[in-house]
Amino acid sequence: MILTGTEDLRVRKTVGAIHDTFTQMLLEMPYEKITVKALCEKALINKTTFYRYYPTLDDLLEELQLEYARPYAEITKGLRYPNDIEQLIREFMTYSAKQGPLYDAILSSGTYAGIMQKVINSMSEERDRDWRPPTGWSEDEWALYLTHVDTAQIRIYKKWVDEGRTIPLERMVSLAVKLICDGARL
Repeated sequence: MILTGTEDLRVRKTVGAIHDTFTQMLLEMPYEKITVKALCEKALINKTTFYRYYPTLDDLLEELQLEYARPYAEITKGLRYPNDIEQLIREFMTYSAKQGPLYDAILSSGTYAGIMQKVINSMSEERDRDWRPPTGWSEDEWALYLTHVDTAQIRIYKKWVDEGRTIPLERMVSLAVKLICDGARL
């Protein structure tokens, strides 16, 4: 349940407890190991309360995915590959760096590959909805291009996180733009 701010205080506290507990559990274990029962016990709510707001854990997970994807889609609205590639890379890296430990865990862990793919798909969906391949490119060729750009960004960001973010953010972003746009040439 995405809160609008007009809900009763009890509703906001309950949904907040569900979200906080779910986030904590995702940082501690794979999604597949989380149960509604365990989440409710940790959140100090009963299962009926959980089901009042979420039909399934998958619905809660989808909400979490959208919480990451929607702001990014808004930031990148109107930007398109290949014309805006540098800005799109910068926006992805900067946005990702601000999201916190759960986002990093989802992006960095193979355990959450399916979750991250859904987040990336949601992030791209708005931007790419009406986009067609450039002249002279087939749909399949364009799909290869998008796969390269998307996976390169994720791998660079993941490596940066895995290495403890030792390179300053702006330098990492500049390197990512150079590597993705210019390839391995130095």
